Amino acid sequence: MEDSAGNSGRGSGRKPAAEPRAAGKPKAGTASARSAAKAPAKPKPAPKAKPPASKRRARKPAAAKAGARRAAGAGSGSRAAASASKPPVDPSRDLWFRFSTRVRAAGYWLREKGQWGARHARAAAGRTGDFWAARSQGERIGIAAAGALVLLVALIRIVPLPGVPCQIGVKECPPEQRSLALVPADALMYAHLTLDRDSDQFERASDHFEQLSDLRAILTAEIPSTLATPSGAPLDVARDVLPWAERDLALTLVPGAGGRELRAYIVGVGDRDGAEQFVSQVAPSGQARQAKVGEVELSEYRGGFGAAFVGDALVFGDTAAVREAAGTEAGRTEPLEDELLDELPEARFAEVYLSRPGIRRLLAGRPGAALQLETFVDYGASDGIAAAAVATDEGIELNLVSELDPKRLQRSPSFFSELPEFEPGLDDRAGSRSLAFVGVGEAGPTLVELLEQAGGQGVAGSLRGLFARLRREAGVDPLSQLLPALGGQAALVAEPTDGVPFASLIIDDVDTAQAAEALASLQRPLLRALGTADGVRVPRFEESEVEGVTVSSVQASGTVNLSYALFDDMLVLSTDPAGIAQVAAGGESLADSEAYERATDQLPDRVSALVFLNLDELFGQVTRTDLVEDPFFANLSVLFDNATSIGLAVNGDDQQVRSQLLLAID
Repeated sequence: MEDSAGNSGRGSGRKPAAEPRAAGKPKAGTASARSAAKAPAKPKPAPKAKPPASKRRARKPAAAKAGARRAAGAGSGSRAAASASKPPVDPSRDLWFRFSTRVRAAGYWLREKGQWGARHARAAAGRTGDFWAARSQGERIGIAAAGALVLLVALIRIVPLPGVPCQIGVKECPPEQRSLALVPADALMYAHLTLDRDSDQFERASDHFEQLSDLRAILTAEIPSTLATPSGAPLDVARDVLPWAERDLALTLVPGAGGRELRAYIVGVGDRDGAEQFVSQVAPSGQARQAKVGEVELSEYRGGFGAAFVGDALVFGDTAAVREAAGTEAGRTEPLEDELLDELPEARFAEVYLSRPGIRRLLAGRPGAALQLETFVDYGASDGIAAAAVATDEGIELNLVSELDPKRLQRSPSFFSELPEFEPGLDDRAGSRSLAFVGVGEAGPTLVELLEQAGGQGVAGSLRGLFARLRREAGVDPLSQLLPALGGQAALVAEPTDGVPFASLIIDDVDTAQAAEALASLQRPLLRALGTADGVRVPRFEESEVEGVTVSSVQASGTVNLSYALFDDMLVLSTDPAGIAQVAAGGESLADSEAYERATDQLPDRVSALVFLNLDELFGQVTRTDLVEDPFFANLSVLFDNATSIGLAVNGDDQQVRSQLLLAID
């Protein structure tokens, strides 16, 4: 501050200013001094009056100020002490405060952005309205038409719409096929393989069979590439047919006199000269007799061999079968138009069709693969079957459809037609490395119905006999006491080990009280049925706890520890307590495994039966055990070296049995 003399404050470090002149006296000789001399002197303003003493703020003496400061310090200390004595803030309340604050902040931000978006939307709508109002009627129609066209194109490229050509849609274009139009309606069998090298099906199938080279070699051996010909010259399909063929390679069988099957081959022609040279190579020697079927010229050779160019296809084989094929082109013979073929996937690289007479002549009563196929077809009740092979990104898919006659089905019940449809759910109870999984729905009631309908022969007859013996010896009737308690779906699972794998049967939606009573009554007759092992009586059932579950077990043999447990409305029977532990413990399941997902992802959601094989784990189990010395398993592991898994779904009712199998390939 400056004092009354005008000096600056002490301690500032600057020199004291010179003695000031008297206030109001300008320096001599300056313009100010001269003007001041001329101008009359202004009167001094009167000093302001001081406010009365009553309104002046009284100054506190220094001692009072010091006391006030000490009092303030004391007050601060007391507040600190009071603060220290308060209980600490609850962290959860502090956390909630921070959380609620952030939520409110986020809400404010969203509201602000929403208001901003609404303002811009209204502005854009206004500009659009102005733009639209300024257009003429013709311009409006043109803009609307262009927008509709863009929307339609986008819809076609995304959604598989019926009637839209596959070239512009999202659906895969099927290989071109013209041979089916030459197959007569009374054909016993029709088999077709695509040679459309530009199709996706041909390319994918070729890639997959390259991965399965050993399987391709086996199929080549089963279906010989070298065939006998009427001329006696050997025929090699790869060498003598494929160079001039394109699009189609088909075989049809038609009924002949005396119960014979007459055959005709239908091959699309890409090189007419090559096809004619082929006919001269395979036909019997001697001059052919020329005949006409409509506009088709038919060459008939001795020995019943015939050949004709029908459209852009060559048909050759038994003369009568060739005549029928030519007759379909001329309109004299009805072509094959069975609805079963329409049930197959449109995009496929191979298909096979058999009529009911064809099933009786070619499949029924035959051993080997034909006998295994009957499970999925039911030869006694089927009116016809059709199968297709489809090449997908994941592997090879097989589709099989069997049309059933309801009246014949009553006399010959089909296993799958009696199974109810269900949505598999026990795959999350099986281990992620399961070797195999077989699932069916409503296990108990379905088995009761099948046993009641079946006769006294085969497996059904054996089961009925066993149940009758249990009823006599133990007073327990499984048909009326145990099976009805097993109301839900069932799954048979095989789990891998370092030694012998174990198998488990899982059934859900079980009346556990009724099932426990029935199973307890069955223990004694079961032990008697097991008999003795190495001269020692099989021990009694013993109880133990596994994963918090009570397990009843009996050591039936060196490798089978027969066990069962009831928990979570489930019944689990296993050849080892580890199977029950797997179900009770949970953890990583089969439903989460990549192999299971690849094999079953494209199968229907609801099925009558579901089968899964983990080929990687299965072949690994083979190499860890003595099964590697078994020729069957050894050959199987070589054939499917690049295949990872198999998924099979079967859907059955009193009209059809449909099967869909996928072989997943790396």
